[in-house]
Amino acid sequence: MKSEDCGVWRTSDDDPAVGSHSNSPRATPAPQGPGEPPSGTRDEAEKEEASRQLFQSYSEDEHHRAREILGDDADHLRRIALAYMRNPFLKLTEAESASLPPKLKPLGIGYLVAARDAATRSAAPRHVVFSMPKSGSSFLSSALQHALDLPRASLTSFGGGAASSIFGMNSREQELDEMAVTKSVLLCDTGFVAQHHTRYSQYLALQLNLYGLSPLVAVRNTLDCIVSFDDMIRVRTDRPDNWLFDSQFALPAGYAALRDEARYSVLTHSLGVWLINFYLSWKRGERQGLVSPVVVKYEDHVLHTEALVDHITARIAMTDEQVGRLRAYADNPDRQRSRFNVGVLGRGDQKLPEHLKQFLSDYARMFEGELTGEDIRYLVR
Repeated sequence: MKSEDCGVWRTSDDDPAVGSHSNSPRATPAPQGPGEPPSGTRDEAEKEEASRQLFQSYSEDEHHRAREILGDDADHLRRIALAYMRNPFLKLTEAESASLPPKLKPLGIGYLVAARDAATRSAAPRHVVFSMPKSGSSFLSSALQHALDLPRASLTSFGGGAASSIFGMNSREQELDEMAVTKSVLLCDTGFVAQHHTRYSQYLALQLNLYGLSPLVAVRNTLDCIVSFDDMIRVRTDRPDNWLFDSQFALPAGYAALRDEARYSVLTHSLGVWLINFYLSWKRGERQGLVSPVVVKYEDHVLHTEALVDHITARIAMTDEQVGRLRAYADNPDRQRSRFNVGVLGRGDQKLPEHLKQFLSDYARMFEGELTGEDIRYLVR
């Protein structure tokens, strides 16, 4: 059975100009005297651990130490190539970046590695809003675009942002696609703003660090999210199957014709649980400490211009001109791009039946110790 790298290393059989050291004969160890430990035993153990770190660690410091232990021998590039194919968070040194791609096969793999490596080296500002649906995230991302004069990018599809709806991507989890990230970083060389409904995971955090993506997390009371999401779906069901088969949360046929309580029940048990899981995931992420997102609350920031400006500029460096543009947009947003609905607090508490609110409260309390009482009151009040 072939290994995962599928023979990526270009050997002398593939190209006479490229030598292969993988089949080099091993030196015969010198005989040992009675009672002496085998020569190089500790050295081999160190090298084995160093190789493991190259293949399995996400720490740049550990990668650096591993390179020092393994040394820059004739087999170095081959070793790095195999590790790079299996460890998505191994970054190439400048020397490796220059030398490795031409030695990979087929030719497209070399180009792919070169493009991906280039994307990890860009220092342009890149901000990604990770959000609950209906938390003001479209407004927030549009405000950042306007303030920083940056384009919008999609990090979930190799196509543009509209591809999500055109090709039916909205029903899947919005995990980052590395081809999309690489394309966006290289095309938008001055930076970009992106916005996706993505829960935290360690893998996501490592992707953010690898590609220099700065996270903002947009949250809102779950009851208000549910009612606003319901409004959006009922408005957008004016053509057959719209949102029924292209929503991240399964909806029954004829959703718009259901009674209020039935619709809210569907969303409470799907979207509502997802919203609490979203909030919990980013709380866990903050504790893990791999990333430090800017948390934007709909109630505290999105609805209050000065609070939003102060909160954002405390974490994202802006010129006076950029701050002015942020404030101007927050005061008078593009209604279509920002997708504002009603913008009134407490609609969910008024409209959802008590038993549905109790269900969400009980679910959130299963995570007491990770979610504080304040968190739970914020999510389900």
